[in-house]
Amino acid sequence: MLEMRPLPPEEAVAYIKAKGYQLPATWNWQDMWQEAHATAFTVAKSAGFDILGDVHAQVLKSLEQGQTFRDFQRELTPLLQAKGWWGRKELPDPATGEVREVQLGSPRRLRTIYDVNLRTAHASGAWARVQRTKDRRPFLRYVAILDRRTRPDHRGWHGVVLPADDPWWDTHYPPNGWRCRCTVQQLGQRDMDRYGYTVSEAPPRPMLPWENPRTGERVMVPKGIDPGWAYNPGKAALEQHAARTLIDKLVPLPPTVAARAMAESARFVLPALERDCAEWIGEVGKRAGSGAFRATGERRVVGALSPGVLSFLKEREITPASGAITIADGDVLHMQRSAKRAPLPSSTLASLPRILATPQAVLWDKWDDGLVYVWNVDGDGAEKIIVKVNYATRAGRQKITTNSVRSGRRTNVAELRDGGHYELVEGSL
Repeated sequence: MLEMRPLPPEEAVAYIKAKGYQLPATWNWQDMWQEAHATAFTVAKSAGFDILGDVHAQVLKSLEQGQTFRDFQRELTPLLQAKGWWGRKELPDPATGEVREVQLGSPRRLRTIYDVNLRTAHASGAWARVQRTKDRRPFLRYVAILDRRTRPDHRGWHGVVLPADDPWWDTHYPPNGWRCRCTVQQLGQRDMDRYGYTVSEAPPRPMLPWENPRTGERVMVPKGIDPGWAYNPGKAALEQHAARTLIDKLVPLPPTVAARAMAESARFVLPALERDCAEWIGEVGKRAGSGAFRATGERRVVGALSPGVLSFLKEREITPASGAITIADGDVLHMQRSAKRAPLPSSTLASLPRILATPQAVLWDKWDDGLVYVWNVDGDGAEKIIVKVNYATRAGRQKITTNSVRSGRRTNVAELRDGGHYELVEGSL
């Protein structure tokens, strides 16, 4: 097994440091898909053992100090054994409740944890450097280790040269599977001339069906790439970080500036922001499902008021304290309660950033002085999200005023078209 290079670049270390913990921990690797691994650290079947921090710290130490796998294994094994996460044990599957004998810690699992995390960290660090220097060195060359263990498809990609911004790298930037040893070489025009390289045609991307054994979901996977690996770890991490940075900066900006910033960048940040929101809302829902979670008041920024909404509010002499739209974990719980009348599906809550950025209509509730974002208008039915402007609340010990998502439910279109109750702000019904 090829060991990682010592003393990696700062970007690789930053990649691991930036990962939050996926809680509750996953049961199988299929429970967390592709880009989610770029922003969340998890170890399958670790729930209840309090080991995520230990493993994360040891992975980080391995990167920072250039540890070999033997160092990683020697230091981490006794910690995991002391906490009971070792060998084969009987555990209940959280999805089915079925008690099964499963493998916890072992030398083979530690090798996989070490290999996957260090390889993706190096790949992410390399991608960050590519983005910094692509003006001078705009090409990437796929490099495979050409020995008897090389996958045939990876061997076929060896030597492919494409611009760094070619969409082929979105799915084929290595590593492209478990124990994949492929890398990329960054090149400038002078390098291309020296070695006689030319820009290739992007290889074909035949897709094969794959069924997730955990969820039953069928997805299409590029041929030659292991399921769950068809993503660019560095690009996913950078996009997620950029989206979260932008969205958090909306809070202190003047409302008009925040509205313009969100409108102009929505096309680029919405996919990453939606993934971030979906992960957080899913985490809140899972904690609630465990019966041991209470709302903490944690609040996330999920969007911004649009220029059209701000103009409408200005006409009514309403000046928002902020342009950002936020939601608290307690309101997520409220909207997910099964006993609630016509609760919103989880898919709607997971898509909040997109709904708030591109609603089918925005209404003003004349009775309750609130904004109503309308989505999924279908026949006589629709979904609505209620946003209270200048809502006074607390974030920890600090008093804040924010535009807060307070509730949402299924409703009928006839109710929304009641001119005595609602006034159209933008869009149509």
